[in-house]
Amino acid sequence: MNMMLLDQKPKSGMDHKNQVSPLSLNDPIYIDVRTPQEFEGMHISGSRNIPLPDLHTYVEELQTLSREHPIRLLCRTQNRVKIAYEYLTNHGLTNCEILQGGITAWVNQGKPVVRGQQRISLEGQVRAIAGGVILAGVAFGFTVHSGFFFIPALVGAGLLHAGLTDSCLMGMLLAKLPMNRIGNSSKNIGKKGDS
Repeated sequence: MNMMLLDQKPKSGMDHKNQVSPLSLNDPIYIDVRTPQEFEGMHISGSRNIPLPDLHTYVEELQTLSREHPIRLLCRTQNRVKIAYEYLTNHGLTNCEILQGGITAWVNQGKPVVRGQQRISLEGQVRAIAGGVILAGVAFGFTVHSGFFFIPALVGAGLLHAGLTDSCLMGMLLAKLPMNRIGNSSKNIGKKGDS
């Protein structure tokens, strides 16, 4: 196993008042399946960051933890967390649920969060790249060759498919980039303290 979620030492240099107290029996463990950059920007105090593409690495550990603590999964809204929930329940986690509305609903309800450096969310990355590709395709279609109009049509079809199926190929590919993976920001995994 890569790291134990509950056996992590707090980040050095943190003062004692910012550390989360140890979990009591039956206290939920919040597992945030967003990218490390999204997690760093804002997260629930004491939550653990396990990005969706890395979730398979922690199944056994989460099974063990779920025997004493309910596992609450969350992401920004609820798109990625549905995939995580289905994956974990198919692998035997019974004490697992989705935090309804994700961190967006948590913040809208006025609940506290830890804020850090703001970065572009995975959804924001998808929108920015899709918009850039569409603009480039249209510009090249008008100035170079009309065949370039095929590019925005292809991106539009991909976005339509993503909306109808609630899955996004571009998002899945972007999640595999090093900047969106756990290895680039492993300091966020399993911390007991705030970042």
